[in-house]
This record gives sequence, structure tokens and C-alpha cells, in this order.
Amino acid sequence: MIGWINTKRSHDFMHTKYYHTFFILAVFVAAFVFASHTARQYEPIIKMVIQSAGVWAPIGFVVLTAVFVVFVIPLDIVFLIPVGVSVWGAIPVALMSITGWVIGAAFAFYIARHYGSTTVRKLIGLKRVQTLEARIPQHNLFWLVVLWRMAVSVDVLSYALGLVSTISFSRYLLATAIGVAPFGFFFAYAGALSPWYQVAILIFAASALGTVLYRYRLPQREL
Repeated sequence: MIGWINTKRSHDFMHTKYYHTFFILAVFVAAFVFASHTARQYEPIIKMVIQSAGVWAPIGFVVLTAVFVVFVIPLDIVFLIPVGVSVWGAIPVALMSITGWVIGAAFAFYIARHYGSTTVRKLIGLKRVQTLEARIPQHNLFWLVVLWRMAVSVDVLSYALGLVSTISFSRYLLATAIGVAPFGFFFAYAGALSPWYQVAILIFAASALGTVLYRYRLPQREL
């Protein structure tokens, strides 16, 4: 009887988790599509305002992206990329996004490794970080980081790896750059598509990647 109750609770928890994930995905897709549509609608005005800043505009884009990573603010994809694509086009925005993500990830990793969990707790809290910590192996981590970079939040994973992994700073940055590169080009080009194509492609990509990650998920690391 107790076993049946525990099993039911476990299933209920998983269902709640899936519903929560689905809700977040729906909000993300809606926000991305809305921002892309709005940026195209007001493209002449946006271009005029941003281009008036000259070289500081792309620098600001990269810096903001890095800041969003460090402080776990998910506005880089849903806001900066659609607006940036309307001004500079897909390829420059992809390269600027990748640069910002790598810089932000480097700062997050460095903070976690050199200042520890007390500082990480003050910046972003530890709940999500600890969820990933339990699944980080001590060996053969490089390509796993590359894979995770394609789906797991850049910032949270950076803090978790900085706290508990043995991967070096240079190898971590290389794995991050490789992992976020497809991500950057995907969203930059998605920002230039029509809304219905955006919805279809984003949902398909999320479903496919979620399936791969579920298939190759790791058991919790033994402590």
C-alpha cells in the first residue's frame, strides 16, 4: 500500500514537472514570436535608434547578453535576438550572441569556482544549481558539456560546473563555444522567419532535443 502511494506521488510529481516545462516552453515561444513580429513591424524606427549609437550598439548587445547570463535573466533570446536580427541580420546577431554567452558563462564559471556557493546563492540562489550538481560526472565531461549547452540554461550550468566539476577553465570555455554555436545560429535565423514557421520550428526543435536529452540523461552522481 505504501509503495503504491509513493509510486502515485512520484507519477503526480513527474506530471506536474512536465506541465510546468510545457508552460514555460509555451511562454518562451509566444514571447519570441511576439518580439520578432514587433521588431519587424517597427524595423525602420528600431534601426534608426540603434544604428545612431554606432559601434556602441553591437558592443552593448554583447555586454547585455553576458549580463543576462550572469544574473539568469532570460531576455537575450526572447528580446535581444529578434531586435538584433531586424537591425544587423542573422549572421552578425548569431556571432554576437555566441560571444556574449561565452563571456557570460566564463564570468559565471569563474565566480562559482573562486567564490563558492555563498556568492552563487546571493546572485541566483542554489535550487536549480543543486539540481544539476547531482548529475555532473567527474570524468568524460567535455562532450557532455557540449551536449548540455544546446539545451540547458547557459548560466545555471556554468555555476554548477564551476562549483563541483573538475573541468578546466579553458576546456569549459571551448566546450561552451562549441555547444552554443548551433544554438546561436538557430535562434538568429528563426528570428527572421514568419510567426507560424517560428512556432513550428521552435516546438519541433524543443521536442527533438528534449527526446535526445531524455534518452541520454545521466543517473545521479554518487556522492
